[in-house]
Amino acid sequence: MGCVYGTFEPTGAYFEKIQKHVWDFWEAKKPNYELWYSFRFNVQLENGLFLFPRGGYTFDDTKKVDNEPIRMDLAGLDYQIIEDYFITQPIRTFVEEPWCPISVTQKIAFENELKLELGKLDLGKPSKSFLELFKKKSLKHMLSGAEYSAFCHDQRNDDVLFEINKAGDNEKFAVTYLTWSGRKESEGYPITNFFKDFDEFKYLRMNEDKIDWED
Repeated sequence: MGCVYGTFEPTGAYFEKIQKHVWDFWEAKKPNYELWYSFRFNVQLENGLFLFPRGGYTFDDTKKVDNEPIRMDLAGLDYQIIEDYFITQPIRTFVEEPWCPISVTQKIAFENELKLELGKLDLGKPSKSFLELFKKKSLKHMLSGAEYSAFCHDQRNDDVLFEINKAGDNEKFAVTYLTWSGRKESEGYPITNFFKDFDEFKYLRMNEDKIDWED
């Protein structure tokens, strides 16, 4: 794992809606991490790749130095990502058709849908009935308990590549076929295939898809 940092150039929206919370976060004896994570900070490179800092984001922005340039730090990046897209020159190709980069709107939509299908979001639906309490418990999905960040998607279907982080697991990427049911899926769904790193995904999946796409 590694870290990257750079100068953050905020927009008016940052000053209007976010900056106060950043100041409060740094000044609090017990920072509100739930609120912090709810902002869904994202950093996307020029080639479309979204970074996945497992250690989170911080902004070097406090009331005491509010006229100074703001530094942003991203902690816990996969070192292979740093080597391929920060150190290596020229940088490696990110994705090839039919796989394509995603927008931040798509990224959030993919992640929200996956949470729904894993049963992680409560959208105000009725609680379980008395009879449902006696049903056999289903096995947890392999992505249960994992953190994930949408990476890219297959424009031909609903396959989405997620970068994942789960304690005790060696796989760092997963292709999930979203059903777009908007609810918790039955056992075994959404269908997911795992890859130990991005290179394995490219060699075993993306390259094969590229051949089919070009034929």
